[in-house]
Amino acid sequence: MNYLIYNKKGKILRTVQCPPTMRDKQVRKGEFIMEGTADDVAQKVVGRGKLRRVVDKTSEEIRAEEPSPEISFDERIANINNQQWRDVLNRIQVLEGS
Repeated sequence: MNYLIYNKKGKILRTVQCPPTMRDKQVRKGEFIMEGTADDVAQKVVGRGKLRRVVDKTSEEIRAEEPSPEISFDERIANINNQQWRDVLNRIQVLEGS
């Protein structure tokens, strides 16, 4: 069987496939489960009890959940302390022969 695991806001956290006897072992604290399949990026769970169902998210909801673009390694900020920076400058001076 296919199950959706979601939180109280209706965000689909994951989908699992397991026998019905293992269904309740898939859920952690603060999570809920229902039978079915869905697209966790484009859909969410609404309603409660027997009235719960999967619906499409609005384009605004999808955009709000989009992760920020990945920053390349070369463009990431490097955190170094002043001593490390002085060591770098000293090495440059030695290489330049100053």
